[in-house]
Amino acid sequence: MKVAHVVASYHPRLGGVETHVRRIAEACASAGDDVTVLTHATGAAPASEYAGAVRVLRFPETVRSARYPLSLPLFRYLARHAGEFEVAHAHSYHTLAGQGVVGSGLPFVFTPHYHGTGHTLAAALMHRVYRPAGARVLTGADAIICVSQAERDLMIGDFPAIARKVRVIPNGTDPRPAAMDERDLPSGPQLVLTVGRVERYKNVDLIIRAFSRVRTEATLVVVGDGPDRPRLERLADAAGRVRFTGRISDAELGALLSAADVVTSASDHEAFGLVVADGLTAGARVVASGIPAHREIGRLAGPAAPISYVNPRNTADFTVALDTALAEGRASAGQAWLPSWSEIADKTRELYAAVAREAGTRSRRVRHEEPA
Repeated sequence: MKVAHVVASYHPRLGGVETHVRRIAEACASAGDDVTVLTHATGAAPASEYAGAVRVLRFPETVRSARYPLSLPLFRYLARHAGEFEVAHAHSYHTLAGQGVVGSGLPFVFTPHYHGTGHTLAAALMHRVYRPAGARVLTGADAIICVSQAERDLMIGDFPAIARKVRVIPNGTDPRPAAMDERDLPSGPQLVLTVGRVERYKNVDLIIRAFSRVRTEATLVVVGDGPDRPRLERLADAAGRVRFTGRISDAELGALLSAADVVTSASDHEAFGLVVADGLTAGARVVASGIPAHREIGRLAGPAAPISYVNPRNTADFTVALDTALAEGRASAGQAWLPSWSEIADKTRELYAAVAREAGTRSRRVRHEEPA
């Protein structure tokens, strides 16, 4: 199947949406699909390249915006080349990328990665202003994928008319990293790891505050980059025992996950929570904020999953949870089970095929009903 993924940003930029699209695109390409990612230009990344079997096309932004960037060249390309694809899959309610697919004539799958609001006062106000445009994408989509039941409930609560089109297909996880040579693993004290785009709603400051009181000899490693990093680095300087890596390779992240005793997330909003899932799959113990998406991952991983939930604003309880998890050490193999990206891609490909078939049936019905 010929698939176009439409997304505001893509690898090498880091983030949950970027990781989701990359893993789905790569898994579908590995399964034999012809996959193209249409995205915005990023730094020095080339305008056109093959990343493995995935073709990536990057288009200049007409409107530069941290929240709602717009690329008219991307929209025009999709309109002109729609006949080259059998289905389009757009991502993120919180960007304008999906608007380019509406009206393209392509069978259309949409994954909103919906948080329900913006993460600052200004962003929350913009979220309200954007709602009619966001509803246009949801209405235009042939099928909508939510990555958790928690996201589905939030989505349908705000847009009840789309309920019949929504399917829940969770994010996948990378295979548990193979046993690493001890020389490749970080040396020194125990390791607490958090991963993700460094923004305020991720509450990395609350992790640093709780970790600074941990009695166990350990190091906190913060993987990722983002606008909140300078503030957090100042806070970390005062706390000590904290290291920021910025953007790292998949191999480096795999090594850290293999070594981490504890993986933690204090986020206020997640449609899923990839860091929690990857931590469990890698064999770390997980301490996470008790938001619905995180609790759903715990249920999906099974009753033996080594995960505990905290209110990250209760620093004393958060510290106790981290200390307890460090004392218990890494989990035993097989304590948590979560689906792989290849399994999730199979379910997504089945939906693509169903949407394409239904679109073909509608097209034949229209031609049949047209007057001679």
